[in-house]
Amino acid sequence: MLTMKRSRQVPIRRVKLLLVLGVLLPFLVASFTSQLLCSKLVERLLSFGSIFLFVFLIFWIVANTIRQLLEE
Repeated sequence: MLTMKRSRQVPIRRVKLLLVLGVLLPFLVASFTSQLLCSKLVERLLSFGSIFLFVFLIFWIVANTIRQLLEE
């Protein structure tokens, strides 16, 4: 019974960590990069959206790859 409770709590923590890192890191990278590259507000918003999605997808692919390697 104790092992079942522990196994349920650990993935929830990992999922929360992945979601926080998956949103926070792309947000920081996208905001910094869009401020460096663009001067107008519309350009910043468009570049922020595309950079955010790109960095989020990269993070998600790397996180899934690491997860699969650790499961094997």
